Amino acid sequence: MNRDMKKQIATGILFCLVCVLTACGYQFTGSGKFPAGVSRIFITMLENRSSEPGIESTFTGDLIYEFTRNRKSAIADDRESADAVLSGTLSRITTDTISRSSISTALERRATATLNLRLISLDGQVIWSSGDIVEDETYLVVQDNKAATNENKRKALLQISKKMAESAFSRMTDDF
Repeated sequence: MNRDMKKQIATGILFCLVCVLTACGYQFTGSGKFPAGVSRIFITMLENRSSEPGIESTFTGDLIYEFTRNRKSAIADDRESADAVLSGTLSRITTDTISRSSISTALERRATATLNLRLISLDGQVIWSSGDIVEDETYLVVQDNKAATNENKRKALLQISKKMAESAFSRMTDDF
Protein backbone atom coordinates (compact mmCIF):
# COMPACT_ATOMS: atom_id res chain seq x y z
CA MET A 1 0.00 0.00 0.00
CA ASN A 2 1.31 3.40 -0.84
CA ARG A 3 1.30 6.43 1.45
CA ASP A 4 -1.70 8.14 -0.23
CA MET A 5 -3.84 5.04 0.13
CA LYS A 6 -2.98 4.76 3.85
CA LYS A 7 -3.91 8.42 4.30
CA GLN A 8 -7.27 7.87 2.58
CA ILE A 9 -8.03 4.83 4.74
CA ALA A 10 -7.11 6.72 7.93
CA THR A 11 -9.28 9.67 6.87
CA GLY A 12 -12.17 7.32 6.08
CA ILE A 13 -11.90 5.58 9.45
CA LEU A 14 -11.78 8.92 11.26
CA PHE A 15 -14.83 10.13 9.32
CA CYS A 16 -16.76 6.97 10.19
CA LEU A 17 -15.82 7.27 13.85
CA VAL A 18 -17.03 10.88 13.97
CA CYS A 19 -20.30 9.88 12.28
CA VAL A 20 -20.89 7.00 14.70
CA LEU A 21 -20.14 9.05 17.80
CA THR A 22 -22.35 11.96 16.79
CA ALA A 23 -25.19 9.80 15.46
CA CYS A 24 -25.64 7.84 18.67
CA GLY A 25 -25.95 11.02 20.76
CA TYR A 26 -22.55 10.59 22.38
CA GLN A 27 -21.57 13.46 24.64
CA PHE A 28 -19.12 14.04 27.44
CA THR A 29 -20.39 13.18 30.90
CA GLY A 30 -21.97 16.15 32.62
CA SER A 31 -22.42 18.15 29.43
CA GLY A 32 -26.22 17.92 29.51
CA LYS A 33 -28.66 20.41 30.96
CA PHE A 34 -29.83 20.80 34.51
CA PRO A 35 -33.21 19.18 35.25
CA ALA A 36 -36.53 20.98 34.71
CA GLY A 37 -35.03 23.86 32.74
CA VAL A 38 -33.04 25.16 35.72
CA SER A 39 -30.19 27.43 34.68
CA ARG A 40 -29.06 29.09 37.94
CA ILE A 41 -28.51 27.19 41.17
CA PHE A 42 -27.81 28.40 44.71
CA ILE A 43 -25.81 25.87 46.74
CA THR A 44 -26.40 25.85 50.50
CA MET A 45 -24.01 24.60 53.19
CA LEU A 46 -24.35 20.82 53.45
CA GLU A 47 -25.79 19.38 56.64
CA ASN A 48 -23.22 17.27 58.47
CA ARG A 49 -24.52 14.16 60.23
CA SER A 50 -21.14 12.46 60.16
CA SER A 51 -18.70 12.13 63.04
CA GLU A 52 -16.19 14.47 61.33
CA PRO A 53 -16.71 17.99 62.72
CA GLY A 54 -16.44 20.84 60.21
CA ILE A 55 -16.02 18.59 57.15
CA GLU A 56 -19.24 19.98 55.61
CA SER A 57 -17.45 23.19 54.60
CA THR A 58 -14.88 21.23 52.61
CA PHE A 59 -17.53 19.16 50.83
CA THR A 60 -19.69 22.24 50.14
CA GLY A 61 -16.67 24.16 48.81
CA ASP A 62 -15.74 21.34 46.45
CA LEU A 63 -19.33 21.12 45.23
CA ILE A 64 -19.40 24.85 44.49
CA TYR A 65 -16.00 24.63 42.80
CA GLU A 66 -17.10 21.73 40.56
CA PHE A 67 -20.26 23.55 39.43
CA THR A 68 -18.28 26.76 38.87
CA ARG A 69 -15.54 24.91 36.96
CA ASN A 70 -18.07 23.33 34.60
CA ARG A 71 -20.63 26.15 34.33
CA LYS A 72 -19.59 29.36 36.02
CA SER A 73 -22.79 31.14 35.01
CA ALA A 74 -24.90 28.45 36.68
CA ILE A 75 -24.02 29.46 40.24
CA ALA A 76 -26.30 32.05 41.81
CA ASP A 77 -24.95 34.34 44.52
CA ASP A 78 -28.18 34.14 46.53
CA ARG A 79 -31.53 32.35 46.63
CA GLU A 80 -33.35 35.26 45.04
CA SER A 81 -31.32 35.11 41.81
CA ALA A 82 -31.56 31.30 41.55
CA ASP A 83 -34.04 29.05 39.76
CA ALA A 84 -33.46 26.30 42.33
CA VAL A 85 -31.54 25.50 45.52
CA LEU A 86 -29.14 22.57 45.86
CA SER A 87 -28.96 21.26 49.42
CA GLY A 88 -27.82 18.04 50.91
CA THR A 89 -26.71 15.89 53.79
CA LEU A 90 -23.36 14.32 54.45
CA SER A 91 -24.95 11.42 56.26
CA ARG A 92 -21.93 9.43 57.34
CA ILE A 93 -18.21 8.94 57.14
CA THR A 94 -16.87 5.58 58.19
CA THR A 95 -13.43 4.03 58.37
CA ASP A 96 -12.64 0.34 58.06
CA THR A 97 -9.35 -1.47 58.33
CA ILE A 98 -8.54 -3.18 55.05
CA SER A 99 -5.09 -4.63 55.75
CA ARG A 100 -3.17 -5.64 58.85
CA SER A 101 0.29 -6.81 59.78
CA SER A 102 -1.13 -8.53 62.86
CA ILE A 103 -4.50 -8.89 64.55
CA SER A 104 -4.02 -5.61 66.41
CA THR A 105 -1.95 -3.61 63.89
CA ALA A 106 -3.64 -1.92 60.95
CA LEU A 107 -1.62 -1.04 57.85
CA GLU A 108 -4.34 0.52 55.69
CA ARG A 109 -7.81 1.90 56.27
CA ARG A 110 -10.58 2.90 53.93
CA ALA A 111 -12.61 6.06 54.53
CA THR A 112 -16.11 5.96 53.02
CA ALA A 113 -18.51 8.90 52.82
CA THR A 114 -22.19 9.03 51.90
CA LEU A 115 -23.84 12.16 50.51
CA ASN A 116 -27.41 12.80 49.43
CA LEU A 117 -28.36 15.91 47.42
CA ARG A 118 -31.67 17.51 46.46
CA LEU A 119 -32.39 20.21 43.90
CA ILE A 120 -35.44 22.11 45.08
CA SER A 121 -37.42 24.68 43.11
CA LEU A 122 -38.16 28.04 44.71
CA ASP A 123 -41.73 26.89 45.44
CA GLY A 124 -40.41 23.91 47.45
CA GLN A 125 -40.80 21.08 44.91
CA VAL A 126 -38.02 18.49 44.69
CA ILE A 127 -36.81 18.64 41.07
CA TRP A 128 -33.98 16.15 41.37
CA SER A 129 -32.48 13.89 44.01
CA SER A 130 -29.11 12.18 43.79
CA GLY A 131 -29.84 9.17 45.93
CA ASP A 132 -26.82 8.09 47.93
CA ILE A 133 -23.52 9.17 46.43
CA VAL A 134 -20.91 6.92 48.02
CA GLU A 135 -17.18 7.32 47.53
CA ASP A 136 -14.20 5.85 49.32
CA GLU A 137 -10.45 6.28 49.51
CA THR A 138 -7.71 4.18 51.07
CA TYR A 139 -5.06 5.66 53.34
CA LEU A 140 -1.99 4.38 55.18
CA VAL A 141 -1.81 3.92 58.93
CA VAL A 142 1.54 5.15 60.22
CA GLN A 143 2.60 3.00 63.17
CA ASP A 144 3.23 4.92 66.40
CA ASN A 145 2.32 8.23 64.73
CA LYS A 146 -1.34 9.12 65.17
CA ALA A 147 -0.82 12.63 63.77
CA ALA A 148 0.54 11.25 60.49
CA THR A 149 -2.30 8.73 60.28
CA ASN A 150 -4.86 11.51 60.88
CA GLU A 151 -3.19 13.60 58.16
CA ASN A 152 -3.46 10.66 55.75
CA LYS A 153 -7.14 10.31 56.64
CA ARG A 154 -7.67 14.04 56.07
CA LYS A 155 -6.08 13.76 52.62
CA ALA A 156 -8.30 10.77 51.83
CA LEU A 157 -11.39 12.77 52.83
CA LEU A 158 -10.27 15.62 50.56
CA GLN A 159 -10.05 13.16 47.64
CA ILE A 160 -13.49 11.75 48.49
CA SER A 161 -14.93 15.27 48.56
CA LYS A 162 -13.59 16.06 45.09
CA LYS A 163 -14.86 12.75 43.65
CA MET A 164 -18.30 13.33 45.17
CA ALA A 165 -18.54 16.82 43.71
CA GLU A 166 -17.63 15.49 40.26
CA SER A 167 -20.14 12.68 40.60
CA ALA A 168 -22.89 15.04 41.77
CA PHE A 169 -22.43 17.40 38.81
CA SER A 170 -22.27 14.51 36.39
CA ARG A 171 -25.42 12.86 37.77
CA MET A 172 -27.36 16.10 37.71
CA THR A 173 -26.45 16.91 34.11
CA ASP A 174 -26.75 13.44 32.57
CA ASP A 175 -29.45 13.53 29.90
CA PHE A 176 -30.90 10.04 29.96
